[in-house]
Amino acid sequence: MSESKIHSALVSAYLASGVMPSNRTAYEGKTFTPTSGQSWARLTGLPSGRAPAAMGTDAPQEWTGILQIDLFHPKDTGFAPMLADVDTLLRFFTSGKRLDYQGQGVLIRRAERSPIRTEDVWQSVSVSVSCTAWSFLA
Repeated sequence: MSESKIHSALVSAYLASGVMPSNRTAYEGKTFTPTSGQSWARLTGLPSGRAPAAMGTDAPQEWTGILQIDLFHPKDTGFAPMLADVDTLLRFFTSGKRLDYQGQGVLIRRAERSPIRTEDVWQSVSVSVSCTAWSFLA
């Protein structure tokens, strides 16, 4: 099981959703400055644990975590465009969807949105994509 491949599978899926172009997305570990008046997104990987997925010494190992996608739209532009982006993500990250990145499988368990928040310049909402990955010990 590879943390790098799991993360890459989720980021690749986010990009494939088409909700936001890569140049308007803040990635972990990279400097990003949003453009005023333009929507953007921030990706955060939140691993929650590793544990045996069954009993026995040959049991697969299970990884669980969340890809948090924070969507930001300019304040006072209404919620419809932002909720349309949420709908795009929820349609893409459907329960049971399987992702594959260089042989690493990731299963989407569910995707849910947060309440809408309003800040000084931005209004935002988060979509949390819960997922699981497995590996078999050799």
